[in-house]
Amino acid sequence: MKLEESIKLLKEFGLNSYEAKAYLGLLKLGKAPANEVSRVSGVPPQRVYDSLKGLEEKGFVYTLNGKPKVYVPASIRDALLGRIYQLKTEFEKRERFLRELVEELEKLLSGLYREEAEKEKEVLTIEGERAIVSKALSTISSAKCSIWIAGVKPLFKFGCRGNLDRYVQGGVELIAVGKFDTPCKEEIKKLGGKYVEKEVELPYLLIVDGKKLLQVYSEGKGFYTENPSVVVPFVTYFRELTG
Repeated sequence: MKLEESIKLLKEFGLNSYEAKAYLGLLKLGKAPANEVSRVSGVPPQRVYDSLKGLEEKGFVYTLNGKPKVYVPASIRDALLGRIYQLKTEFEKRERFLRELVEELEKLLSGLYREEAEKEKEVLTIEGERAIVSKALSTISSAKCSIWIAGVKPLFKFGCRGNLDRYVQGGVELIAVGKFDTPCKEEIKKLGGKYVEKEVELPYLLIVDGKKLLQVYSEGKGFYTENPSVVVPFVTYFRELTG
């Protein structure tokens, strides 16, 4: 059971099942050639070499030159922390590339857009934690004047420290209402924003530029709208919270 749980957790770091088994086998052996890793880990001989190569690329394994080649496992902490840095770098590179594509795709697909006036009337249902966080971040990124956030631990979803400033443009007013831990408070201050410690009944409320509204009303369920008749009452509600 402990082995299965270890493999499951290693897969969270981007290892496949064979790579995870090979790494755990190497930890037992200390150092070993590929055939020994295969025998101890249960990775098939025809898959052990590509598994070890994958581990080497991800920083979990080093090699000693010789015949046969000998593989040495990186320490658990060094391997995992190194992999986190590697994934972070890969994500940032991918993010930069995708941001460059936004304008290009907007031009290519502009003929498919419906009129903005028609879109603004709609109230769009959003379901699923990932979809909600994605919509929140894209809405925050679009802010030109103000970002108002309220709820039960309203910044908790974003991991707070070092994350929110990736999406908030300079000069945008940030006000948050709810309960905050120290990293969230520090992040708000770093962005020149302010927070109000207060119990809020809504799970999550986001208002951007006084025109865009995202509200989460239950676990994994919410809605987004730019319809003024829906947005304005929530603007009033938020002002009452901060008043």
